[in-house]
Amino acid sequence: MSLGPCCICEITDNVRNIIMLDRRGPTPGHGWGCVVCELASDGASAVLCDACLDAFNGGAPLRFACRGYPATEGRILYAELSAERFRHDEARHAAEDEWMGGLPRFTPTQTEWRRL
Repeated sequence: MSLGPCCICEITDNVRNIIMLDRRGPTPGHGWGCVVCELASDGASAVLCDACLDAFNGGAPLRFACRGYPATEGRILYAELSAERFRHDEARHAAEDEWMGGLPRFTPTQTEWRRL
């Protein structure tokens, strides 16, 4: 399966890394969402090739974001994304954490992501 072109270099080989962005995507219902805090699937995403994932983790900026579904709906300039932030409702996640009996919650940072 192809995810389409990389959102930094635009090549199509080894594009297998999906980044969920904290911005609202341009196509409602065609992005990432969360069932825990009932966040609609409106979050923007980007896809990167392996080389650009390493560059992104080192601070390289995105040039593009996915317009919707990565494989079929093309790209939009990252600068053209809505400035509106798209984030989880941390209060609802805290309530979920309590329900889970206090199990530790994994909160990744950009540098913690690694390819398997």
